[in-house]
Amino acid sequence: MNRILIFIILVTLLILLVFAFLAWKGYQISSRNELSLSVYKKEYQIGENPKIEIKNDATKTVCLSSCYPYYLESDNGSLKSYHYGFCPYPDINETCIKSGESKFFELVLHKMDLKKGIHRIAVPACIGCVLQQTFRKDKFFYSDEFLIR
Repeated sequence: MNRILIFIILVTLLILLVFAFLAWKGYQISSRNELSLSVYKKEYQIGENPKIEIKNDATKTVCLSSCYPYYLESDNGSLKSYHYGFCPYPDINETCIKSGESKFFELVLHKMDLKKGIHRIAVPACIGCVLQQTFRKDKFFYSDEFLIR
């Protein structure tokens, strides 16, 4: 009789531990940001191109635009994007990042009239999209701030 009671208690504890573990994993997945953007340095000189890592923490593939895959924003009291001009090509999903993968980019800024100060990078993304389809902006993601001297 004691062995059966101990066995029932152990099975019940095991089931509770499995449920607790699955609930914890579900919470971790639901609380993840879909994209994380990290610049390599906190400070850049004018003429230097920032390097960025874009990591997909979502469960779906995330795609970036062929025209303007990123926007540079400056902080002059509020964050505003630099003007890029008109894109002469069709705006499609050119780069897609699968779940758990990262892509690395160097932002070419030499053609822009950069201002010194605090900046960040904004990346519009298409969530759950397919390569070469028309791009749609589902959500913007932002890098940490960095200084241009």
